[in-house]
Amino acid sequence: MKMSDLTGIQAMDNEKDKSKMAQIFDEYYALMLHVAMSILKDRALAEDAVSESLEKLIKNISKIGEVSCYKTKSLIVIIVKNTSLNILKKENRNATLDDEQSDTIDENAIIPEKLVSMEGFEDLVEIIKSLPPTLKEVAVLSLVHEYNHNEVATKLGIKYDVVKTRLSRAKKMIRNILRGETHGK
Repeated sequence: MKMSDLTGIQAMDNEKDKSKMAQIFDEYYALMLHVAMSILKDRALAEDAVSESLEKLIKNISKIGEVSCYKTKSLIVIIVKNTSLNILKKENRNATLDDEQSDTIDENAIIPEKLVSMEGFEDLVEIIKSLPPTLKEVAVLSLVHEYNHNEVATKLGIKYDVVKTRLSRAKKMIRNILRGETHGK
């Protein structure tokens, strides 16, 4: 844990937001570090990823509802995952990040099992879980968390047009699955 992580929280003006952020830190720090370590395989870089993710969460704290819920947990995992992947890309500027490395991430962590058991979400979540990772994260943020394209682009660190394209592909795959057609990963 870095002291700057706590300093950023303490510097917040709104006491309610400060309390919420402290609760997020207490509840999810270990998970955040685990996700970052699974991608970066380096403690210092993982701590940097967690710090950057906490900064993003502080900036968007007003959009976070209940701390101890599936939406918050999945949002945090997605933010940490993408922050870690961005750091990894920066560290390996000359090397390309291949799909095999992205597939080593626990795909179930992106959509927590709590979401699957909720009435009305079960079928959609199962379908979203079957999507390729890049489409899955856009679908979770857009369809489950109901973020708009700009918010999804910001959270994932990708361009607006990429979000539109991925979401369009995800919706097409979901429609095909609902019609009983199969898709390749």
